[in-house]
Amino acid sequence: MVTTPNKIDATAAVCALTFIAVLAVSAYWDPGIRALHVVESLPYLLAALLCLRRNTLGYALGLVSGAFWLWTAGVLTTFIRNGFERLGMLVRSGSVDRWDILIAVPAAVAAAGLAVSSVLGYASRSSKSWRDAVVLAAAVVIVPAFFVAIFAVFAPQYLGMFRGLAIR
Repeated sequence: MVTTPNKIDATAAVCALTFIAVLAVSAYWDPGIRALHVVESLPYLLAALLCLRRNTLGYALGLVSGAFWLWTAGVLTTFIRNGFERLGMLVRSGSVDRWDILIAVPAAVAAAGLAVSSVLGYASRSSKSWRDAVVLAAAVVIVPAFFVAIFAVFAPQYLGMFRGLAIR
């Protein structure tokens, strides 16, 4: 059964599409990551479409994809922090030295918005099931594995951020 999306679902979709636009701009600036960003955009696009259909999988994809990006860009690397430093530089001086770093700001806002609105969108559903937990658990495993796999295929230089996380 498909129900009409509400404002929260629309927000999730807009955040996902904004994140995809940021990936596109980044790929335009750096041809070496174009293939990575095309494939990386797929879970975000699927999350947008499924959230608009108020589908549990869409909410799970939105939450996990957004949170995974925030974790990698904000905890495993300094990309988000550096982006906000560039934003401060732009506000103070009216110029910025690295637009490719500043782009982390809209990416972080979009990823956080997607994750939060996915949680809120799911919470606003009237029909919930214990099976939804299985969908979320599967997303928690599959989405990070997907991202790590595409890093390995398209941009193995990014795998270094996971080096200290190996389970021994």
